[in-house]
Order: sequence, then C-alpha cells, then structure tokens
Amino acid sequence: MTAWNKLLVATTRLLDLHDSAHEPGSPFVQVSQEQRRGLRDGYWLDLGCLLLDYLLEVDFATNSAFVTQRRCLAHLRGDYPELPADDLSFVINLLATPSEIHYREWQADAADSGAGEGETPPGTRGGRSTKRTALIEKQGQTGQVRLTPSGRQAVTLASQVEDLLYSEYDAAKVIAALSRGDYARVPDITQQILMAIRALTQELRRVRENPTHEGKLAALLDNERHYHNALNTIQSTLLSARSQLSTPTLIAHFDAWAERQEEEWDLRMLSATIGRVLNAIENLSRRLSELLSDIAEGRIQSMGVIDFAGLAHQLLLSPPPERLQDAVVARMMPLGTQVAMPRVETLLPLVETRRAERSGAALVFDEASDKPSADPLLARYLKARGPALRQRLRQAPLSLPEALSEGWHHFEADPAHTETLDCLPQLLNTFVDTQLLDDHLSVGIDDTPFSIALPDGRRIEGAVTPSLRLRKTATKEQKV
Repeated sequence: MTAWNKLLVATTRLLDLHDSAHEPGSPFVQVSQEQRRGLRDGYWLDLGCLLLDYLLEVDFATNSAFVTQRRCLAHLRGDYPELPADDLSFVINLLATPSEIHYREWQADAADSGAGEGETPPGTRGGRSTKRTALIEKQGQTGQVRLTPSGRQAVTLASQVEDLLYSEYDAAKVIAALSRGDYARVPDITQQILMAIRALTQELRRVRENPTHEGKLAALLDNERHYHNALNTIQSTLLSARSQLSTPTLIAHFDAWAERQEEEWDLRMLSATIGRVLNAIENLSRRLSELLSDIAEGRIQSMGVIDFAGLAHQLLLSPPPERLQDAVVARMMPLGTQVAMPRVETLLPLVETRRAERSGAALVFDEASDKPSADPLLARYLKARGPALRQRLRQAPLSLPEALSEGWHHFEADPAHTETLDCLPQLLNTFVDTQLLDDHLSVGIDDTPFSIALPDGRRIEGAVTPSLRLRKTATKEQKV
C-alpha cells in the first residue's frame, strides 16, 4: 500500500484546505492540528485500496464490465480471511456515494465561457463545483460494481511512481513530439524526465547522509547496471533530438508553427530544456559512480549528530597519541604563541570526519541526560482556570473586555494566594485557538471597537470586539 500512502500524503492537506471554514480576511492565522475521526487503525482504508486495486485488474480483463460483490469478497478474503460481507458493502457504498468538491477556475471571456446573468464575470476566477468524486459505480438492482473514471484515475495516479529506470521511454516522446510538430509538449516531457533524475539524486543524497538503510544500498547495487543503461539510453535519445533541432526542415516548420502561437516561442527554448536534462544526467552519473565506489570499498559509515562538548571532554580524559598532537600543533598552532591563540573553527574539519576509513560506530548525541522541560505557563493556566472559565461560558458569552474586567487574566501560582501571575497572553490565546478550552466553542466578532486601560499602564485596543461562546450545532440538529 505504499503507492496509496504517497497519494494520501500528497493530497490530505489539500482536503483540509477545502474543508476549512476559515473566514477570508480573518487575522487569526494560527492553525491547530487536525483531529480526524475513525478507528485510527487503517482498516477501512486498507479495504478500500485493496478493492480499488482488484477492480482495476478486473477492469482490464473484462473491458470495464460490472463485477459481483461476491467475487470482490472472495478476493479480499485472501488478505482478511474473516472479512464480513457487511464490511465490504459499507466500503462499496461509501466509495460509490459522490461528494461535492468546490474549486475556482479562470473565466477567460464571455464568448468562450457562455456566462449568463448572475454568473461570474469574465476576467476573474469564478467558483465551480463537481460531484464526479465517486470511485465506484454500483448498479441499483443487482449490486454489481465497477470503477468510475475518477476511480480509474485515482488508481492510476497512485501507481505512477516516478522511476528513472522507465524514463527512457519518456525520452523517446521528445523525438515523437518533434516529428509530429507538437513543440509545446517538449518542455513538459523534459520536465518529467528531470523530476525523475532529481528524485534519484535526492535518494542518493539521503543514502549518503544516512546509509543505515541496507535495503536502499542493496537496491542500488542490484540496479547499478540498469541505471547506467537507462542513463545512456536517455542521453543518446536526447542528443539525437537536439541534433534534429538544427536541421533546415525542422527550423522552417518550427518558424511557421511559432507564428501561429499566441505566446512567443524560440527554438533555443527547446534546446535549453534538453540541455538541462543532459547536465542533470551527467551530474547524476557522477554521483552514482562515486556512491557505488564508496560502497564497494567500504568507505561509507553512519554518522549522527556530533556532541562536540562530549568529544572535548573525552579528549581531556584520554589525550590523543603524541604523533597526532604534533601533527595538529604543526598545522594549526600560530608561529608566536605569546600573542595569539588557535581558532576553534580551524579544528572542526579534523574533528568532524564524515568518512572514516575503519569505524563502524555511529556518533549519536545522547538525549538521556537532558534536563526535563519546564511546565509551560499556558498549560498551568488552563489547568487552574479552565474549568471555571468553561462554566462561565455555559452561562453566557464572554467578550474580551468582560474577561479583563472580571480578572480572568490573573493566575494564582500557589494555594496560599501569595503570588499572582499575569496571564494576559494566555487569555488571548484562548480567543485565538478555542480548542484550548473546549471543542464546542467558537469566536464571535462584534463591529464595536474597544479600548481598555489596565492598572499596570498597559492599553489594549481593537477595531472589533471578539467574544467566546458555545457553538449552537446540537440545537440546530435537533430542530432539523
């Protein structure tokens, strides 16, 4: 389910933006962590992903024919032997029920859009919506199922993981686009190849920074020959494509095509995009060869965060050999010790050795000796004043001026009432993030400005008056 996890990770926060009820122009820009409902064990998500994968296989075999739920249940019981039929029916009903998605789209002009009265005027980004979000199509009488176009697209997107080993076929698309005269597609195709090359380059960097993942090292060693063959194929294909850009026939055809385009195109733009991919291939090939050479010769080890204080303490307890001391002094010490002292920065390259010849131990900073963090004042304030403040909000809404006049920003630190702390910032945080007090609270805004002078000389002013109040959702649901 790795491919599905990547798709969910890439799109979850976009769904949070879509579901956000944040008012446009609101000055409260802090975002709290989303608390998602559910069992939190991945059971229903795993069933849905397995079902979609199976329906795609059957879709290719049966040419998009409907499949009975009994066949789906028999297939899923290979992973979940005790799977009830009701669980599968619930997943199918959920994936077959559409949900409306709202988005915005650029409105070019009235002639192309056909906007009528009351719709979005041309030249703006107008709101649109779609309900084509159901992933499964279910027959009403028989209950048979199959993938919808959206479901087929979701499975395809989840399975398309960029890999350099298969980007050589994308390089052939450049020559195909040039032969067909579709020059506008060349930058997009080369961008896809460049993203695959950068993905492998970043993977090499992560392996060098943390080579403890033996599986990645083994995969690089196993695919060494395939990576080099793919790089050679992509390079030769793009070199052939760039040589075609200098032929008189293609130049004349490109000039005629560029005159018909609204945007300004130049043949050097296509050559530059191909050149960037060739430079990336050369850089990747050099990094790959260096990493594989280091792996073969055993010159790579795991290094963590270096504790320089602990290293200095260790050097004091057990000094290094005299030969090493003489070498460091001869190289780093100044000529006149009476007037100068050595700089610490010049010793860092010797201490911070990233590639030791013979060392299998990782230098990792030990956090066990850290001091426990102090109790934050906000947590103490909410623990002491939270219950009383929630009881006050159940009686009536509480505006910020009323909270200050009633003294909710004061906090008595000890039971003897000898020390009173000023918790004005903590009180203001409850108006910004209402979940600190209760999940059922909301903030109301009154257009009335306010100005408050505190006894210590501080002055609080605002153009609007915020107030904490209970969200009236339960009563509305009962009335409906």
